Amino acid sequence: MCGICGVVGSNTGPLDLDACRAMRDVLRHRGPDGEGEAEISGTGEGVTLRGWLGHRRLKILDLSGAAHQPMANESGSVLVTYNGEVYNYRELRRELQAKGASFRSTGDTEVVLRAYEEWGEACVEHLDGMFALALWDKRTATLLLARDRTGKKPLFYSTAGGRLTFGSEIKSITACPWVTRSLDAKRLPEYLTFGYVPHPHTLYSDVQQLPPGTLLTFGPGGQSGPKTYWDALPRQQGLRPEPRTYERVRQLLRSATARRMASDVPLGALLSGGMDSSIVVALMVEAATEPVHTFSIGFPEEPSFDERDPARQVAAHLGTRHTEFAVELDAVSLMDRLLWHHDQPYADSSAIPTFVVSRLAREHVKVVLNGDGGDEIFGGYDRFRAAAISRTFPPALARTGRRAARALPRDAGYYSFQRRAQRFLELADRPLRERYQSWIAVAHGDLLDDLLAPEIRALVPQAGPDEAMRRQYERVAHLPELDQILYANFRTYLPDDLAVKMDRMSMANSLEARSPFLDTALIEYMARLPARHKVGLRRLKPVLRQAFYPLLPETIWNRKKHGFGVPMGNWFRGELGTMFEDEVLAAGARSGDFLSGSCLRRLWEEHRSGTHEHGFRLWTVLTLEHWLRSLERPQALDPPRASAVVGATDRALA
Repeated sequence: MCGICGVVGSNTGPLDLDACRAMRDVLRHRGPDGEGEAEISGTGEGVTLRGWLGHRRLKILDLSGAAHQPMANESGSVLVTYNGEVYNYRELRRELQAKGASFRSTGDTEVVLRAYEEWGEACVEHLDGMFALALWDKRTATLLLARDRTGKKPLFYSTAGGRLTFGSEIKSITACPWVTRSLDAKRLPEYLTFGYVPHPHTLYSDVQQLPPGTLLTFGPGGQSGPKTYWDALPRQQGLRPEPRTYERVRQLLRSATARRMASDVPLGALLSGGMDSSIVVALMVEAATEPVHTFSIGFPEEPSFDERDPARQVAAHLGTRHTEFAVELDAVSLMDRLLWHHDQPYADSSAIPTFVVSRLAREHVKVVLNGDGGDEIFGGYDRFRAAAISRTFPPALARTGRRAARALPRDAGYYSFQRRAQRFLELADRPLRERYQSWIAVAHGDLLDDLLAPEIRALVPQAGPDEAMRRQYERVAHLPELDQILYANFRTYLPDDLAVKMDRMSMANSLEARSPFLDTALIEYMARLPARHKVGLRRLKPVLRQAFYPLLPETIWNRKKHGFGVPMGNWFRGELGTMFEDEVLAAGARSGDFLSGSCLRRLWEEHRSGTHEHGFRLWTVLTLEHWLRSLERPQALDPPRASAVVGATDRALA
């Protein structure tokens, strides 16, 4: 796992090596074990291109100098700078050796290089794993950029200044003086809708992100692509939930887990005590030759957000070497640290515990497996079940239910019935897609209109700020609505929220995170199963339960769905609420140029009084405010030093 960057163009003039090295070294957290660089040049179609490739290395496989990057072939005609892990690299290595390729190293980077020599840009179709890569071919003066199928690894690029500049993170690109850090205001409605900016855009006018499962080339003729090389669209949906289906799921996930345990450094797992991470750990225990090291965290002052007890039960049942951390956080100090790593506003507050558990796990191991993707592949979100139920929900009952939900006593805990009932019933008499959008949105419909300043509201496209979801619905318009929702979630929320959180927060701590549920073969197999069989109305993820019961303790199978959250509502009735008032509601607030101050004050007052729960909305706006302020200062090349963890008790369990 590493950080990559580079620049190439036909009119670059003398290389600004100071800028190039700055864009590499701002990625130091992604690769603290080494650095590399290479100047590149080539002529094609009478046009000469020149540039530079940079690399920061986190040593995981082949710890020797033979795996140094950028890596070149023998003639120097092809170079690669690569971030990721290719899980089928051993099989590819044997296949390429049979075709005459020779290898000087034992890791997967050289496999990527030799695969390009054999198959050209089609090499990415042979790579099964998580990766972002850049390949320079001097023979054609062409740079190839590619990103893995599900978007586990990030890759951003800019065409500012008549050249292509790319990097694993936005801060790497904006470290170059020819790329501006200016706001793209058209994307603010999307951010306030989703809590992130959907690909291929960012909140920077000069920077885009390469979509998952695509490749892009830049050569004498300029930019070509992005071009899709893989999609999760099901070729057929004839699969049924039956014994052979469950057996195949077991085989695929076992294989995916075992392949992700290849490492030349200490390896463990993040264990929440939920079904997905617990199954992964159980399969690791089956494949391991020594005890598996597992990690969990909890917040003792907020019992409904403390997951240590179920994680402890799983660890004891499976016999893992378990370490749990009781954590007290300083959310105020943490905000700017998270923002520096995300580069742009990102509103998913589960990034907070993900950062903390990654930081603490890194003290013991260098690689962790996790349960990410289980809900996407097996239909495990409560919102999927709500969508399935609401398809036949009578409008008259919805209106009655809304009145009853308003009268329910307020409960700020994780399982707040009042909050969930209100969100479910809010638009229960509207079309299903519109209802689903309201469930996943930070702000939607009338609230979004009220929140945006008039000049920003005018930038909302005719299709609406949820256009990214609509595009995905259109791709699978021939499928039932529930299948459309699962597909759109896979194409948007998974790469733009879930993958961003895990990549940035783990790599902020130089920790590699691997996700067996996001295995290509498993994704393609489960895509053949209609959503009505995956989304359980009584119990979530019935196929996964049937495939792996009774591998885990009964209490885990019976446990309610529990995301990896923090008590944001309570925090905004305390210190974060004071910060919101002092910064967002004060005169001179940077967000005041884009958002309605009166609407923001209403949300804040409703939340502080306890009449409504707006903590996640306030966090979204406060993050935006801090990011807008950061644009006024020179870009920081190192993260803020403020400690996020006030106290962490490390308890090792045998």
